[in-house]
Amino acid sequence: MEQASTLFELMDQAEASETLVDMVLYQRQRPSYNAASIVIWALGVFVAAVAAYLSAADYREAKHNVSRERDGGPAYTSVGSGDENRQLAEVPYRVQSSFGSQEESLDLEVHHALGFIVMASTGLLVLFFLKIYNIVKVMYAFGCAGAVVQVIFYPLYAHAWIYMAGPNVHPKTICTLQCLDIGRLNVVDILATVSGYSVGLAWIIVAFVVDHPESNAFFWVAQDVFGACMCITFLSTIKLNSIKVASALLIVAFLYDIFFVFVTPLLTKGGESIMINVATSGGPPKADPSWCEKYPHDTDCLGGDPLPMLFTIPRIGDYQGGASLLGLGDIVLPGLLLSFAARFDAAKSLVGLMGGGNHGNHAGRTSCCSGGGGYYGPLVVAYAVGLMMANMAVYLMNMGQPALLYLVPCCLGTMAFLGWRRNELDQLWHGPKLLTTADSILYGNTNDPNEETRDDSPNSLILDTDTTTEMAAATPADSAKDSPTGDTSRNEPLLNVL
Repeated sequence: MEQASTLFELMDQAEASETLVDMVLYQRQRPSYNAASIVIWALGVFVAAVAAYLSAADYREAKHNVSRERDGGPAYTSVGSGDENRQLAEVPYRVQSSFGSQEESLDLEVHHALGFIVMASTGLLVLFFLKIYNIVKVMYAFGCAGAVVQVIFYPLYAHAWIYMAGPNVHPKTICTLQCLDIGRLNVVDILATVSGYSVGLAWIIVAFVVDHPESNAFFWVAQDVFGACMCITFLSTIKLNSIKVASALLIVAFLYDIFFVFVTPLLTKGGESIMINVATSGGPPKADPSWCEKYPHDTDCLGGDPLPMLFTIPRIGDYQGGASLLGLGDIVLPGLLLSFAARFDAAKSLVGLMGGGNHGNHAGRTSCCSGGGGYYGPLVVAYAVGLMMANMAVYLMNMGQPALLYLVPCCLGTMAFLGWRRNELDQLWHGPKLLTTADSILYGNTNDPNEETRDDSPNSLILDTDTTTEMAAATPADSAKDSPTGDTSRNEPLLNVL
């Protein structure tokens, strides 16, 4: 208001002296399109693709080991902290991969989909009515710190140890913790843990000290790294084993998304969308962005900080600030289907190799599981298309969009269509036995001992009739005929937050 007072004073002086004064008001330039929405789209596709790909890491590592054995080379086994069942002096120290591991994993069933809608709706309503956003920030920071340790710092320090000390020197055990089944901790474990939780603590401090911290570079970059690590950890732990379960989960999430974005404005006082209100920690600031730029501490300029359970990219070249947002639910829920596709493709390749498939110098052999094409690649493309459609709808309709409205039909429809074209839809729906077979190859047991039996040779495999029929359906003869297809700111709606 100080500049306005000066302007009025000059006008009064000009009027008193009968001087003609010309005034021209200029509006500050704003970009016609928010380039941050393209960045958030690329980030979402990248994280979903990488997280799903890493969830099948155990199958690919097993295939690599079998190939090395067949070619006369050694097969390595990952050894990490707390592995008391191995003689560490006899095994080279390698970075332990937890991606796709059977340990501490959960296979989703249909009843989990019903539990999801209850828990997600309850959590969203609690945040909407109780406004406990600061508690969420603390819980999210320390929860994600553990994922950052697992995904970034532990592999980083383990590789650094191997580079400096060599693979035959194991890190020294510092202490042993019997509580919570933690076991032995070495210097790599401690350094990784301290680093991860230090970043989480620094993020919390910025969140509570800085006004509108989403504009702080460290804050939003760290938040995006947290989200990416959480997605990778989630998809390596939670798994789908059939598209029947995927259909139940995604359809429930589809309806949940639509209800809380489109329907709740008709039910709440003032026409507020519960999803958008929670995503922006109580709604965007009430004052005009230009006013808030000059007076950021004004009461009407407070609030509107994005809830941390999402990816955020600040608007590029926009003086009014704001950010483009993408909820982590829009990554992990379709990502479960992408993970299933990646694991199915990797399992098919592994079982085909164990059955005498093509690899390396074995070009003369024909794999019973090498045909049919993959599902992972087409589903990544479908996810990218669906997310782009959601992004475009935000600007075309000028209102918040539930991203799953576009992602679920694209991803689930692509999976079903490809399965139908390849005559694999029935096995995908009920759960492919190839996944059980691959798990048996890796872990030496299955839930049903009659499904599969292996002898002690790493290159031998005996399959039951159902598995053999399923593998035969993927032969090149059958598959040759099938050609696989395939922001929010403070004054602008967001895609969706789960």
